[in-house]
Amino acid sequence: MKGTLHTQRLGRLFFAAATFVLLVAGALIGAPAAAADTAVSETTAFTYTADNLCTGELISGTGNMHFLLHENLSANGAIEHYLDVHIDGLKAIGMPSGKTYIVQDVYSDEFVIAGATEETFDITAHFIRQGEDGTLILGDDFYEYMRTHITANANGMVTAFSIRTNDMPCQ
Repeated sequence: MKGTLHTQRLGRLFFAAATFVLLVAGALIGAPAAAADTAVSETTAFTYTADNLCTGELISGTGNMHFLLHENLSANGAIEHYLDVHIDGLKAIGMPSGKTYIVQDVYSDEFVIAGATEETFDITAHFIRQGEDGTLILGDDFYEYMRTHITANANGMVTAFSIRTNDMPCQ
């Protein structure tokens, strides 16, 4: 394991895991022997609030959240799932500095269950603070990346597991 897992991001991970469980349960309940490939894509207005751990300020803004969900249950029983939720290019304001931020925040989760099981989950958050003045020597742009991956064989035994995060969230 490399890097640091911030407790604030851990809450997001638990939220995503709970969403994952609900989606899998929904896909399995009432699913016919083979289901057509399904996809849901939606863009909606979104109010974004987060803490920039590099500056200690709260940032808030509005923009668009893009949501893509793709699921498939094949005739041979393989379940495929892909979820991508991202906020890209959102402009936010820092409180109390009034500085403008460009925000990118992406969550993706994908898994395949076909005898063996694989799941990969990614979170990327990048808050780019505009108008640097050099007062924050360690950096004022927050960047966090976390990726988890797990593989289990057909008997349910975990054969691979990894968690990766970045070491330097302030840039």
